[in-house]
Amino acid sequence: MIRAGVSLPAVMHLLGHKSIRMTLRYVEVTPNDLHQQYHQARRNIASKYLLATLPAAQTVQATGNSGMLALRNALAAAQHLLAHFRLQLSDPAARNKLARLANRLVKISTELAQF
Repeated sequence: MIRAGVSLPAVMHLLGHKSIRMTLRYVEVTPNDLHQQYHQARRNIASKYLLATLPAAQTVQATGNSGMLALRNALAAAQHLLAHFRLQLSDPAARNKLARLANRLVKISTELAQF
């Protein structure tokens, strides 16, 4: 059942054991099982905390709409990254500081939209 994806506490309850030690007497955990569980946990964490990537640097002319569009896209990506990072912080002072910086980026984006 463990290899089929059932968690150890669930197996413990299914077997009616009162302690995990009793369940471990009947469960064989191989190094391969540990390896698979470790890599599955890493994949789950990685997918949970995916960050947006900034667009690749492109050579754009300083004049024209293409340069302004690239600047707007870079600001949008920076706003997204800042918001994502801010939500992960536990310190309220740091979160407030990043919220103020995010507001500045919104104002800059609004001003750029007028061009």
